[in-house]
Amino acid sequence: MRSPVLMLLPAALVAQGPRTLSPMDAFERELKKNRLGTWLVLEDEGGSWGPAARAALQEDPLVALNLPLHVAGGKKADAMSTYLRDRYGWARGGHWALLDHGGRVLADGASLPSATLLGAAAERAGLKTRVQELADFLRRNSDHLEAQAALLRERMVIACRRTLKALGPVEERPKTETDGGKLPEPVQLDVENDLKIWAEVAQSLDRLFQGSWLEVSSDLPWALNGAEAIHSPTMRALWARHLPSVEDALRRQPNAWDLWRIWIMGADQSGGRALSPLLDSLEPLPGTAPEDWPPAAVLEAFSRDAKKRGDWRAIREAMEPRWEEWRGDARRSAMGPGPGERIWSRVLQPLIEALLALGDAGTADQVVLQAVEFLRWDGVAGQARDLAQRLNRPDLATRWGGMSQARPR
Repeated sequence: MRSPVLMLLPAALVAQGPRTLSPMDAFERELKKNRLGTWLVLEDEGGSWGPAARAALQEDPLVALNLPLHVAGGKKADAMSTYLRDRYGWARGGHWALLDHGGRVLADGASLPSATLLGAAAERAGLKTRVQELADFLRRNSDHLEAQAALLRERMVIACRRTLKALGPVEERPKTETDGGKLPEPVQLDVENDLKIWAEVAQSLDRLFQGSWLEVSSDLPWALNGAEAIHSPTMRALWARHLPSVEDALRRQPNAWDLWRIWIMGADQSGGRALSPLLDSLEPLPGTAPEDWPPAAVLEAFSRDAKKRGDWRAIREAMEPRWEEWRGDARRSAMGPGPGERIWSRVLQPLIEALLALGDAGTADQVVLQAVEFLRWDGVAGQARDLAQRLNRPDLATRWGGMSQARPR
């Protein structure tokens, strides 16, 4: 029979909650997680080396090594810096080191870290990059799809960092259209830098798309996440070839979120792609409620990426047909307030914001009037008022906030 004390122990442990790690324990755990190694910089009042080390790690070949940096210490000694000096026997002053996953020093120094210095240290340590490790693995296991996706991810991270360095400071792209009605193009890499930086990423992605990419569709959004790809003509051309394959897959599985994430990333990285033509080619399951198609996450993600590009016209072109379809659906008259609230948040709010950004306040006002008339939801006027206030349109906030809910027809 179990002891009463032992029986009470699990409940007591739960009541205590998760144990908070000390900075030293957290550092040890961090080392173990980074199997290929960790850069450590220890600072004091005589050596603020963190910025120099961060800058050095953005240079080749260190950027390809892609190891994390841990900066500790500061002008005043703390428990962490004292622990590190005691553990490694380092005297006062700045210090840097390359550590393995067990905390063993592979290389270290007491002079300002530079790309040349750290690069030589990594070479002496004989470290293999994650890209090299995965490439070697794929030479022995050429059809391993998870390894292909992982290699794509590593190459994407490195290419994004190299792109930032190659472009240098770039002014934030305008959030509105030019006088010609088109968005200004993102700054593009020149041919030499584009091929040098993005050729391997394109090669990895092209290889996946020519194989059984659908089997790792859940891994691809993680592997493809990298905003700097919009600056690559190579990636734009690649997506122009392969987005139709993603669209074909969506026609077979129109509610597959992973496929939608791939399409949205590809559309963004290729400079923007209209959503409505794709939606018009898809058939949702019979019985799908009009306010639930397309899936809310799809509209949200598309609007977010288009807004990031300042592509308000793309949002308008995607949302206006959704609103017209919903208003014309015969089932609308039987709906309660819940669907009305959903159609506001998913379609009308981004549509109205896009209309105002495009300078079409008249159409935005008409949409709000329609919403007040058609939605069976008392919160429409208040939501419209709040949106106008956020967009710095006090005139519209006053007008929309004063609207009363009309009786639905």
